[in-house]
Amino acid sequence: MSDKRSGFKKQMDRSIDYAAVLEQIAGYAAFSRSVAMIRNAMPLETVQLAREQLDFVQEGMEYVRLGKDLSMGGVTDIEPFLDSASKSIVLLPGELNAIALFLSAVRRAVQAFEEEREPRLAEYAATMDPCDKLRKKIEAMIDLGGDIKEDATPTLYGRTQALRQAKADLSVFARGYTKQHATRLMDTTTTTIQGRLCVLAKTPEKNSFGGMIHGTSQSGMATYVEPREFVVRNNKIQSLALEIEEEKRRICRELTAQVAASALALGSDLETMTFLDTVMARAKWANRYDGCVPKFQTRDHSFRFAHARHPLIDEQKVVANTYASQKDQFCLMISGPNMGGKTVTLKTIGLFVVLAHAGFPVLAHDAMLPWYTSMWFDIGDDQSIENNLSTFSSHMSKIARICQAANEHTFILLDEIGNGTDPLEGASLASAILAYLIDCQSTIVTSTHYDQVKEFGKADLHTLVSSVEFDVETLRPTYRYLPGISGGSFAFAIASQLQLEPAIIAHARTLKEENMKESQKALERLEIEQKEVMKKQERFDVLIQNAHRIQKEAEAEKQKWIGKRETLEAEYEHELEAMLDEKREEARAILAKMKNHPEVKVHEQIESLHAINDLAPEQKEEKAAKETFAVGDYVHIDSLNAHGEILEIRKKQATVLTNGMKVNVKTNVLTKMKRPNVPKTAPKPRLERVTKRFPLELNLIGMRVEEGLNALDRYLDQAIVHKAISVRIIHGMGTGKLRKAVWDDLRKRNTVKSFESAGPNEGGLGATIVTLK
Repeated sequence: MSDKRSGFKKQMDRSIDYAAVLEQIAGYAAFSRSVAMIRNAMPLETVQLAREQLDFVQEGMEYVRLGKDLSMGGVTDIEPFLDSASKSIVLLPGELNAIALFLSAVRRAVQAFEEEREPRLAEYAATMDPCDKLRKKIEAMIDLGGDIKEDATPTLYGRTQALRQAKADLSVFARGYTKQHATRLMDTTTTTIQGRLCVLAKTPEKNSFGGMIHGTSQSGMATYVEPREFVVRNNKIQSLALEIEEEKRRICRELTAQVAASALALGSDLETMTFLDTVMARAKWANRYDGCVPKFQTRDHSFRFAHARHPLIDEQKVVANTYASQKDQFCLMISGPNMGGKTVTLKTIGLFVVLAHAGFPVLAHDAMLPWYTSMWFDIGDDQSIENNLSTFSSHMSKIARICQAANEHTFILLDEIGNGTDPLEGASLASAILAYLIDCQSTIVTSTHYDQVKEFGKADLHTLVSSVEFDVETLRPTYRYLPGISGGSFAFAIASQLQLEPAIIAHARTLKEENMKESQKALERLEIEQKEVMKKQERFDVLIQNAHRIQKEAEAEKQKWIGKRETLEAEYEHELEAMLDEKREEARAILAKMKNHPEVKVHEQIESLHAINDLAPEQKEEKAAKETFAVGDYVHIDSLNAHGEILEIRKKQATVLTNGMKVNVKTNVLTKMKRPNVPKTAPKPRLERVTKRFPLELNLIGMRVEEGLNALDRYLDQAIVHKAISVRIIHGMGTGKLRKAVWDDLRKRNTVKSFESAGPNEGGLGATIVTLK
């Protein structure tokens, strides 16, 4: 940031609490880089850039309002790791894991937004490269704790297993060794010195073990000895450990090289994720405090901040006000008693102007303002001992620079203009300065308590005089903004409440009357009338606020009922599915009864089929309405898992010929299908009539394996008797056990010529077509 911009940032931080508000917004950001970007935010160069960012924030606010959240879990600033990788500095496992976590967040962000609802955010997020290959490679080798996995490579896995086995072998050997030499040892336990297993030998016996001596106990009675039998095994363990570390370093080098190769894409992803996080932080802040996205207009000087609230004032205590000026009002003048809220009003307006120009939302119900190319602030006491400047001199020095730079695109904030010197001279100077700035057509927001300045404002067509309200009964400011009314000092009321002699107050009033001009008296009478109008306006504003609150509550209630409706629909679907399962079980029971009792008459079978059809619920009316049927159509009967040809249709009922039987069913359980291509035979007329009465398919669904095989055995015997050429066995897909058992049984039968899975329109893998000899 240049010195000029840095100085302007400091001026805003000091004058309008800009830094404190940015810090509040930064609290909603997910990681350090986006936090820093928010803290350093400055007004943008052009209105196009500001509008573009505010459009992103608008979509973000809608995204948050719907209860969604852009997951930034695991995102960190990976720029230092990318710099290291680009310089061939090997990254540590934890740093590589941070990159993998970052890429996981990138992948989530790419899929987070809907193109129809959040087109800008969706398009912006789609520009990122999730680098899936790199992420998967890192995840395959490094765990979430930032450690290299044992099975990251076959080499690492083999050496890790070898190390574990070597340690186990040494441990077993050491237990036997210590038992064998217990008389020369202080203790039969072992210990590890610098990664090497040792025994605790009696000091006089220390040289009898060979090997290496690693130290002596404090008492001198025991010595840490690595026996010669341990040396080779310890060397092997340390050698394996070194090989493992070298393999881990090689893995890190390999992954670092891949990170370096993808550094450009990763850097771009980081910039995009940072911007998305700042957008969502701004959106969350605005949503939390009921803010809005400001709009820019370039027609005139008018601005409006409706129901504005300063972010740093307790939301339970802050007083919302509407600040506005018309197109020909270049100056907004605010008056009122000291400590009455004038400075807060100035700071709120100035803060909202800067936030809008920096692409941030504001805490208001609605906001509209012009685009300014420069902004100036003169708030507070800038007395300088170093430069020998008094408060007045400091203000005048700054105002001189403002006047030199002022033009029609300048926004100026002046607190207590002309203060700090002789009241008459100060008021005269203030009026002259304001007149000059108004001639420049700058937008000026100022405060004053000088009557002469207020009179100037009342007389000037381009100035709106307003005030902040003061309660004379409680002697406290209400912080309510009163446009069009200049505020008094309330000195007499305050003196009366503080028990000053009534005679003194009366004398003071007389002196005031004598010194007041007729114009001032007329202004006072006008302000009394204006206050009456304001009371009516306030009642109207209360109604507007209540309407806004009711609207928000209604929207929240709507969302609640939408959620309840979705829950009820899900529960209904679940209950419907459960009911269908129950009906299917009843259907299977009826079918089983028909199959297990071949002696049942044909008309009784038809009645059973009708009973199955009646079990189907009425949930397919819509399907029936969409699909039409005609006599001759070949259809699948959903409720029976059978198929056949339509012989007759009456309204919503159809007569279908299936398996040699006529069945009356509702059209909402029918689905058109391709007529199966069953090989035609030319049997004798007598046998053909017999075959027609024999069902050409067997349904085993719902049966256990043993039960199904028994039914298959009986059915195939009947098929041979009836001279059937081809039959269809329906076993379903399920776990595949019944299908396997059926195929195993068919392979053993010498009456079966061939068998194969049914076609897509005949049941697919859930059915088998059997050709008999």
